[in-house]
Amino acid sequence: MNVDELGLDYRLLRLFLTIYDEGSVTAAANRLGVGQPTVSHGLDRLRQIIGDPLFVRSGRSVSPTAHADEIAPDIRNLLQGMRNLTRVVSFDPDDAGHSAQFVLGTNDYEVAVILPALMSRLQACAADIRLKVLPVTGEDQMVRRLRDGTIDHAITIQAFGKHGDIAGQGLFRERMRCFYDPAFHDSPPDTLDRYCQASHARVMIGANDSSEIDDILRAMGRTRRTVLQVPTFASVANLIRGTDIIATLPSRLSDCMMQGFGQCDLPLEFPKYGFAQYWHVRNAANAAHKWLRQEVFRVSRAMG
Repeated sequence: MNVDELGLDYRLLRLFLTIYDEGSVTAAANRLGVGQPTVSHGLDRLRQIIGDPLFVRSGRSVSPTAHADEIAPDIRNLLQGMRNLTRVVSFDPDDAGHSAQFVLGTNDYEVAVILPALMSRLQACAADIRLKVLPVTGEDQMVRRLRDGTIDHAITIQAFGKHGDIAGQGLFRERMRCFYDPAFHDSPPDTLDRYCQASHARVMIGANDSSEIDDILRAMGRTRRTVLQVPTFASVANLIRGTDIIATLPSRLSDCMMQGFGQCDLPLEFPKYGFAQYWHVRNAANAAHKWLRQEVFRVSRAMG
């Protein structure tokens, strides 16, 4: 028999199962909270669409036809699947029966500054929560990886591009500081002359080779001598310790990677900049992802 599947909808399929389970049109109407004529009309539509009587009178009840018996399990599964489409799965971090796995795109600055507090929170939960961290190099790669599902969350320098399918939330502001080994400097490089005369290390993530600090110095008619360029913040401390090389780095690294180094303000105007978290809109309503975003926001704001 040919079935006009375009004529079927949730209400008709639910009506079929209710009659099937109740064995009575009247009982089905009572269960559905509608009048008996409404059920009878719906059953007539189903018969026309499917091309089978579906139910026949049997005393005061109705009995399913052989075809109705055959399709009932499939309709039951289909309705359950349709209900699952609209069900928001809950997530309770304090329930050992719950689990979640997140792929986070970020870099070693955020790993050092934000993730220790975040991991402490995750490990304190009873739920089975697992975190995988992948590097992201720039806004374009972050957006691409969020879209293709390589990562489902990102924490990085605040981007200013507009992407309709990427949502974001600001976390905190950061400023730059100058770090140096005090054993190799009689005075801190806190004047423009001392700063420009020093040997510099800089961190350049990805293929980017343009430094905002160098652009600012160039606009002032000054330059600096970069003797070391590395792709990660984590490598700077070991490479400049015991040397006269200085490094201009985010200030919050003073409590972790750059602990024990001398530091001073930059002898030039460098604007503060923001960090934010980003996610694809397909994860906006996911309970576990919403919880993770709340935790990232909470630990970020606790940093002051």
